[in-house]
Amino acid sequence: MADMNGIEATPVASTLVELLARNAGAHADRAAVIVEDGICTHAALYEAVQRQAAALAALGIARGDRVVLVAGNRIEVLVLLGAVAWLGAILVPLNLRLAPDEIAGQSADAVPVLAVVDAACAPLWQAAWPDGMPQVRTVDLDAASWPSIAFAGPSNAAAVPRQDAPELGVAMLYTAAVDGRARGALLAQSHLAASARQTGRVWSLGPDDRWLGVLPLFHAAGIGLALALLEAGGACALLPRFDAASAVAAVQRHRLTVCATFAPMLGAILEAADTGTACTALASLRICMGLEPPATLERLALMCPAAGFWSAYGQAEVSSMVCLGLQRERPGAAGRAVAPSQLRVQDAAGQPLAVGVQGEIAVSGPTVFLGYWNAETQGPFTPADPWHRTGDLGRLDEDGWLWFEGRAPHKQLIKTGGENVYPAEVEKALLAHPEVAEAFVFGLPDERWGEAVHAAVALKPGAVATQDDLVDFVAQRLARYKRPQSIAFVPFPIDRTVRDAPSSTR
Repeated sequence: MADMNGIEATPVASTLVELLARNAGAHADRAAVIVEDGICTHAALYEAVQRQAAALAALGIARGDRVVLVAGNRIEVLVLLGAVAWLGAILVPLNLRLAPDEIAGQSADAVPVLAVVDAACAPLWQAAWPDGMPQVRTVDLDAASWPSIAFAGPSNAAAVPRQDAPELGVAMLYTAAVDGRARGALLAQSHLAASARQTGRVWSLGPDDRWLGVLPLFHAAGIGLALALLEAGGACALLPRFDAASAVAAVQRHRLTVCATFAPMLGAILEAADTGTACTALASLRICMGLEPPATLERLALMCPAAGFWSAYGQAEVSSMVCLGLQRERPGAAGRAVAPSQLRVQDAAGQPLAVGVQGEIAVSGPTVFLGYWNAETQGPFTPADPWHRTGDLGRLDEDGWLWFEGRAPHKQLIKTGGENVYPAEVEKALLAHPEVAEAFVFGLPDERWGEAVHAAVALKPGAVATQDDLVDFVAQRLARYKRPQSIAFVPFPIDRTVRDAPSSTR
């Protein structure tokens, strides 16, 4: 399709399969995914997706079926996402930092047909399901019988008919444990495709751009950035785990241009790259993004003057980021809405508020999710209001910049090292302890992680428990990052102003 000047315009992909197919034609021999074993081109990636879709179809996976994935950052994750998109199915990548009980709860809630587990994650899955997940087949992602990811050459498998469509759910990410239980946010193919285009347009991404893939692909940010680079015809350099020295080496070797991190990753990367002289290892970077303290940003500016640091705002329910802005243009702000997504600040009745007035952040547009998964109906509960209530508080200034100002009372959460911790789920775990009468969990600022989890606990009359007892008890039920860093023992009933109370080890 040509534009008004007669220049051939890039076709807009409304599904992930369309995106991959377009790249296979337009950027066939260019790198799409870079891993330790080599480089996979866009043409090879599209072939691998077709091969994987045929394998899934042979196992009976059909439109609407859920496929649980327990795997780290590897090319197979992107191939599986494309394959389920091909079949109109839904990929459910689970957070590897969760405790076995959480893995079991979320995988059961998804009501999957298949579980795909890589060898490194097999112990976590086995701890969650010692006797196997009832009526769910589990396949080993590293088994010799599973289709390999070939970096070159045509597929020998006959392609199965495409079942993709823009409106179909394709990825379900568990989040929003407001009531103590995580809920699956269901994203359609059109949502992820639109989000990728939005990000790519703001950053002017192109085929020469390459992303340092250190954010996990089970996060909305990780998936969103990977698709943004692929949508632009660029590449994703996936690291199986975060290691600062390996990240620096990857940037230098592959001339990576985009780096997005959770605190304190960027600081560690800068430390590993700092030789005391001009920093050449990170010279290719032009875009960095995350939530970082001023000292880290100052160091980035000195070491990588060509790299702009971008602030952002988003969440799983809106397919990753809906606000972006150069930090130097408005320090402290979270960016401006990325068109065509719209953002406003509203009151409890859903009415927009004036410039400068604090209210709840709401988002509408092509990236807003289908709704939260309902395990009983095996479909999403579709919100009636087109404006998604994020549960976050903020205000807009006269230029449309968003200033994040905490969480709404109905959706308190703690953001620690890029992970969301909802106080209700930690309180629920503490209350399961036989000695605990009441628990109050809250976040406090933390220089390294942004925020840290803390708790106040009232024990039952005559009960005795130590901080270590309770932290270990929580650790058996929840992910490591959800454990309280300190516990203050206070009288019953708890005064909810105890955030500044000293911890003790009664």
